[in-house]
Amino acid sequence: MRLLIYVPLLTSRVEYAFQLLFGSALSLAYEFTSDESFFRRSAGPRLNYSEKPLVDGELWLPAGPLLGERGIRPLSPDAFLAEGLPAFFAQSAPGAALPFDLPALAFFLASRYEEYLPFHPDRLGRFPASESFAYRQGFLQQPLVNQWALHLADLLRQRFPGLNIKQPEYHFQPTYDVDLAWAYQHRPAWRLVLASLRDSLTGQWPAFKERAAVLTGRRSDPFYTFDYLKRLHQQYQLTPLYFFLLGNAGTYDKSIRHTVPAFRQLIRKIAQGATVGIHPSFRSNSSAMRLEKEIRRLEAITDRKVLDSRQHFLMLRFPHTYTQLLETGVRNDYSMGFADAPGFRASMATPFPWYNLEKERMESLKVFPFAAMDVTLRQYQRLAPEQAFLQLCRLSDTVRKVGGNFITLWHNSSFSVHHGWCGWREVYEKIVSYAR
Repeated sequence: MRLLIYVPLLTSRVEYAFQLLFGSALSLAYEFTSDESFFRRSAGPRLNYSEKPLVDGELWLPAGPLLGERGIRPLSPDAFLAEGLPAFFAQSAPGAALPFDLPALAFFLASRYEEYLPFHPDRLGRFPASESFAYRQGFLQQPLVNQWALHLADLLRQRFPGLNIKQPEYHFQPTYDVDLAWAYQHRPAWRLVLASLRDSLTGQWPAFKERAAVLTGRRSDPFYTFDYLKRLHQQYQLTPLYFFLLGNAGTYDKSIRHTVPAFRQLIRKIAQGATVGIHPSFRSNSSAMRLEKEIRRLEAITDRKVLDSRQHFLMLRFPHTYTQLLETGVRNDYSMGFADAPGFRASMATPFPWYNLEKERMESLKVFPFAAMDVTLRQYQRLAPEQAFLQLCRLSDTVRKVGGNFITLWHNSSFSVHHGWCGWREVYEKIVSYAR
């Protein structure tokens, strides 16, 4: 049984909004019609998305102007609570199922409409969490689109008991960014000499001794945590994703050279039991040629087409970043999250297609939003390990309730005790056990 949706004018924005609600947050068969007479005659379950009610027995969602528009304009919606959840784009519509334009809410949040407008960037030019509507209104840690989709599903079931609505199953997905596979090994000799000289001059003897111990084979490299992670994944039957940085050295790009045989061997080894994607360098965000080169490097190493990516430093600019990814063949991106705060940047906890507001169309790129990053918890929020674990548990519980994908972002270097990461390996082990 399919849900018939009436819209006076079927726009690409309307199609996208209902794809978010019924194709991403839920699984529900539906079709559109703009034929009012046909809609009135239909005997099956009917949803009316327009400015006025049409027929008894329908479920009416009041429509505002946003999904009929083209282009971008400044928007400052007023938020309020409805059914215990944040809402905006209010509509005064007696008899409506909801007192606001739900499809417009979903479209505004998931399309990242606000990120196309002027904003105050952080020091790297990124759109910070503090600039987002969700952060300012206090619902950044809620996958609001998923939550409202579930509420809409309840309304539809009450009105049309025979309608088959499925909620996606909860899934835990560990992902890792590999900026530096080794702290000391396989680094240029001149860099090691300079680092040792610096440590000796500044009295950093523990670091000096550790570097010497690693390079002489008396101790394992602290950043090489891949065997440990493999055992953890096998224990809990998890399939991880790894994103490798293969850009040339730069101010913000300090990786092992892609030509180093041990590095290439490591990538091939990991690709045998995990999905491997590209971690586009900081500089590639402003150079399509660099991005193309880095992707081809990874393809040459793995002998596989690169379909997955996550931006280094989460350098996400709309529509530029996603347009570049599509042009180079990437189909799945995992950058949708904030560096400075955990939560749901697009208010979604399930994968969803990207909508290009510049071209007013839904694209083939699929967005996989992550909920939390290790660096966010320790460096931005300054949480102690136990506080971070509780935060992660709350996020996992929230995603589980909506049947979403709980995606975490960790770095291989965060499992060492260096740079303040003592105790965080235990945090990760506990959240993997809890969230799986």
